[in-house]
Amino acid sequence: MTRKKLLWVGAVLREFRQQAGLSQDELADRMDVSTPYISMLESGKRYPSIEMLIRVANALEVQPGAILDRIAEQYPGNQ
Repeated sequence: MTRKKLLWVGAVLREFRQQAGLSQDELADRMDVSTPYISMLESGKRYPSIEMLIRVANALEVQPGAILDRIAEQYPGNQ
């Protein structure tokens, strides 16, 4: 996957975190991961697995499908 697409997925994760009113530290605490890991996901330096997307959704108290739907809407091929 290209760097451009990774940045775009990270932007969707950041959008959901911000809508939940959480800092990266707070999300990391809820997920039992490090804050730098959350930063890497949001900046596109790491690509989240399906398991990690489910963990993010659970920590944000949203359905995993909501995150996946938003990712699909933003997919560069759909624009």
